[in-house]
Amino acid sequence: MLVAYYRNLLAILAVAVFCTGWPNYQPQAYPGFGQPKHWILGLSLLSLPLWLFKPRFKQDFLKVPLVVWCFGFAFVTMLWFLGSSQSEIAGRELRGRLADVMLMLSCLMIFASPGAVRSARWALVVGVLFGVALNIYEFFVPLTFSLIHGRSAGLYINPNLSGEALVLGMILSVTVLPSSFRGPFLLLTGVGIFVTFSRAGIMAWFIAVSGLLFFTKGVRAKDLVWTFLLSLLVVGIVLLPKLDTILKTMDQTGVINKNTEERLAWLTNPSGVSDDSGWSRMYVAQQAWRKFADHPWIGGGTGTMYEAFDISPHNQYLSYMLDYGVVGATIVPLLILALIWGARGETRRIGLVFGATILWLCFFTHTILSIEYCLVLYALLAAMVSTEPFLAPVAPKATAAGEAALDKALSGA
Repeated sequence: MLVAYYRNLLAILAVAVFCTGWPNYQPQAYPGFGQPKHWILGLSLLSLPLWLFKPRFKQDFLKVPLVVWCFGFAFVTMLWFLGSSQSEIAGRELRGRLADVMLMLSCLMIFASPGAVRSARWALVVGVLFGVALNIYEFFVPLTFSLIHGRSAGLYINPNLSGEALVLGMILSVTVLPSSFRGPFLLLTGVGIFVTFSRAGIMAWFIAVSGLLFFTKGVRAKDLVWTFLLSLLVVGIVLLPKLDTILKTMDQTGVINKNTEERLAWLTNPSGVSDDSGWSRMYVAQQAWRKFADHPWIGGGTGTMYEAFDISPHNQYLSYMLDYGVVGATIVPLLILALIWGARGETRRIGLVFGATILWLCFFTHTILSIEYCLVLYALLAAMVSTEPFLAPVAPKATAAGEAALDKALSGA
């Protein structure tokens, strides 16, 4: 019993620390409290007593697909480091990626019981709502946390990271809520993501919500529609009479500026609007592709991307292809496969939505395998799959159409 309480406490702590943006915010606000690596080490040390007890998984810990992937990724990283320049940058990347593996394995051990999974998912609900509240506040009080004028970020500091974290946390936590609260939770999270003006995050929210609506009854379309209409009514009654004042204030505080206007225009016409951010990313991506073409089969070795470019290509696939060659293009897809391998029922459907969202975000970020909140969420999804036989059903079965389409897709894979 004491072990169960300790495990649940660590599960809540892991989510509270790493899935709220604290590792991004703390070094700037309270530098005396250390760096993210110190928080990773601390959590790993706290998890050590749990390794003495057998996890409540449906298979041995070493046979959990995520564990196999972690050892494979660590091996590839160390092997490719031998073929790299072995510079200070390469060494830093090696240590960082091994620390990432350590965090995932530690969190997987922490989440190794149905109770810990439930505790972590409820903590994630609170973490997502906390992030949404900070983003909405920052929308009206710009630059409270964010480094970019007019774009909310909360404790994540970076608006793009904030959008990614909220949508991924939303996917893994929404079905733990009572069904009547799921529609409002999705819409509220959407508002928190929208005020970041992160195009990848906003599109990821649409992908995630569409997947949840199509594949499951865990989120009902009518709840989402009624919540949306009620929200419009409330907003209209409260804000419309003050709309001129609000717009004037937003203009004066810098919420409305060239950057946010371009991003809003892009959402309505993606092919007809270009901006400085998009052009710079495209240029760096082209340069990165040319660099990859120099060593397409084995890459340049661990850390090549950071050695070659001061500005990253903002593409996880391309970043790892620079380091590992063609092998790098398979790393994230293999991770997604490891996360959902053996999943059944509702967990499988949630995992597929989560995986599709991750694969989308990889086109716009190079930190999907290094940012702490993602690593914790990978471990949580793997634990949801591995503890599934011990959990009582928490959501209805998928719709007939969604189930048929899903089974057809999986059988053809």
